[in-house]
Amino acid sequence: MRTFCHWNLASLLLLASTVSAFAPGASRAFVSKTSTTELEATSGALGVRPIGIGSAAPDRRITNVDLEAVVETNDEWIQTRTGIGSRHVLTDGESLRTLGAKAAANALEMSGLSADDIDLVIVATSSAEDMFGDAPSIAKAIGCGKDTLAFDLTAACSGFLFSTVTAGKFLSGKGFKNAIVVGADALSRWVDWDDRNTCILFGDGAGAMVLTADDKNPGLLGYAMHSNGEGYEDLKLW
Repeated sequence: MRTFCHWNLASLLLLASTVSAFAPGASRAFVSKTSTTELEATSGALGVRPIGIGSAAPDRRITNVDLEAVVETNDEWIQTRTGIGSRHVLTDGESLRTLGAKAAANALEMSGLSADDIDLVIVATSSAEDMFGDAPSIAKAIGCGKDTLAFDLTAACSGFLFSTVTAGKFLSGKGFKNAIVVGADALSRWVDWDDRNTCILFGDGAGAMVLTADDKNPGLLGYAMHSNGEGYEDLKLW
């Protein structure tokens, strides 16, 4: 799988085994191109591989047709420009932590590991429930003990990819065998629902992946990480 995230603050090239090919032997491409940028994964492989994934989303779903009653837009206009048909949104009584914990638990179940096997939990989010960090409470919710290291990482669109590489660095050293990376955001809480240019884009949800150390059969084949702060005024959340 090649995943490329390029935005005005950061870009990252991540090359890893696909979900359907967790076993060794995945294709190893090392260059991704866009119309303006070429990134080469000169880092080499990290000794980790994915062994489980999970996701979670709120039950409430807002369709493009629903938004037609809120702003001047229509389903065709939105789908043509974004490919989005609907988005899931948290309601009162629901929390981002709950979504993150559910996604992590689903990934853990697929991996075949237990919570006691997890050494590290990283939560990538720009909209944490608790500004002190959601990772420790998510780790606790899935059954991890006090010996598990857990912390949040904020890098917006690139957060999950940055977190995956960070986890890979921990697992490539000594003392860490298994990690869960969670990407979770509740951006509907920050959206201006009167702005048709932005309200159509964002929803709420969480995804998670379990990584395990494996020097002999690496699944993260290479990466390139860069940041550019020149676009700070163009995209920010406050």
